[in-house]
Amino acid sequence: MLEISPESIILTVVNLLILLVALKLVLFKPVQKIIAARQEEADKQFNEATKKQEEAEEMKSQYEDSLAEVHKEKKNILDAAREDADEQYQKIVNDARSEAKHIKKKAAVEAEAQKEQILKGAEKEIADIIVNAASKVVGEQSGFKSDAALFDEFLNKAGEE
Repeated sequence: MLEISPESIILTVVNLLILLVALKLVLFKPVQKIIAARQEEADKQFNEATKKQEEAEEMKSQYEDSLAEVHKEKKNILDAAREDADEQYQKIVNDARSEAKHIKKKAAVEAEAQKEQILKGAEKEIADIIVNAASKVVGEQSGFKSDAALFDEFLNKAGEE
């Protein structure tokens, strides 16, 4: 049967201690070194990831700033273009108004000139009619001098009225 003796207990404890020391030397220390190396690698990767994230945040901030600057510049360019377009519109409208006034004045001057021509033509026709009528009344006394005198008289009377 199984005997429990103090010697076997001591031998078992010594065997366990030797086994524990052997395991510690052979297994625990290398495993702890591997675990420490892996922990160090994980910490290094975590630090790199944190650094990359900070760089990305900084780049994002720079991008947002440049985007805001681009929007501001775009607004300024559009405002300047609107102002230029408005100035050109006003200039075109003013030029058109000026041209319209010029055309209107020119038309008024031409109308006045045509009126004068029509009046002179009418005066001449009336004078011719009067000369013909006067020559029929006067008879054979008509001549260049009498025609001219009658015409001048008619013009003086027409000018008085």
